[in-house]
Amino acid sequence: MNANASALIRTTPALEEACAASRGEGMLSLDTEFVWTSTYRPRLGLVQFGCRAGVWALDCQAGLHPDALGALVADPACVKILHDCRQDLVHLRHYAGTSPKNVFDTQLAAAFAGFRAGIGLQSLLFDAIGVGLPKTETLTDWTRRPLSDAQIEYALDDVRYLPDLRDELIRRSESLGTRAWMEEEMARFDDPGAFADYDADSVWKRIKTGRARLDSRGFAILRAVAAVREELAQRMNVPRGWLGDDPSLVQIAVERRVGRFRHRLNGPQGEVARRGYEAALAEALALPEDECPENPRPRYIQEVVEASDEAYAWMCAHAESLHVDPAVVASRATVTAFVDNVEDDGNPLACGWRREAFGSEMATRFGVD
Repeated sequence: MNANASALIRTTPALEEACAASRGEGMLSLDTEFVWTSTYRPRLGLVQFGCRAGVWALDCQAGLHPDALGALVADPACVKILHDCRQDLVHLRHYAGTSPKNVFDTQLAAAFAGFRAGIGLQSLLFDAIGVGLPKTETLTDWTRRPLSDAQIEYALDDVRYLPDLRDELIRRSESLGTRAWMEEEMARFDDPGAFADYDADSVWKRIKTGRARLDSRGFAILRAVAAVREELAQRMNVPRGWLGDDPSLVQIAVERRVGRFRHRLNGPQGEVARRGYEAALAEALALPEDECPENPRPRYIQEVVEASDEAYAWMCAHAESLHVDPAVVASRATVTAFVDNVEDDGNPLACGWRREAFGSEMATRFGVD
């Protein structure tokens, strides 16, 4: 049996043995490969995991019980190393029924180690530890079987070097004096809510309204139709966009009628979506005014806008002097909200390492009474 074939786990005992090796090292590298084209949630093909002793690919199509992997993901004594962790850990929560503890995200860590925020794994591995990864299997359908040696090798490479990468990022952050901030930021991944599904009643806040000007009633309509789309997408197990794209929902909120909306479901399913939107629209139109939501993107007076522009520019320059990518400190919207109300304890700039390194001085320099 070749090395790649032995690394493909298709039985529960083999999974338990591999998890025991990782538990012994107190370290678990993680990644997932999936297909996400025609379902509400992705269909997992593989979960790659490992430690310094070895790497394995769990065949999610083999019907085995992932309890051993789930227990390890939830074990706070074992550090979980991922790159851009949220999506993978959301998928794992649905697959293995567990929430993670003690997560180290190499993409997030990179922003405290002299690299740009959002850097891809391939670039980071090469720039940090000189490892070059070929990207030859990007079009693979990870749910089809059998998988070739090349496909398995490609998948395993995404976890094989994560322990060494973590070591180097920690070393660099220590030399730059940013390790404590990095670790504080990693601790937020211990909150189970970080990997929870989006609540149907709040998904409307993720929809970009563009130039559309919505009043509180318009936002009530948008909230209602977005919730219906989310609930129907889950029930039908289709991508939410198939039931109407975001501009179509905004159009319903602007026109206050269900006209033509772009969708990919014909026949009975398309009609179910239309009836759902019509019912949601009627309910939102009948809602008392004081129950309509406020604009999630508030408008500020000119003095605040001007001060926040200066504050944002200062923050970016100060972050670079501290060897932290400004993107992990705060967005422009967060800075504007802070300048408008420096007493808001819920603003990220008002607490933790951000207040220590940025918020206190920003409040003194730029806060608008």
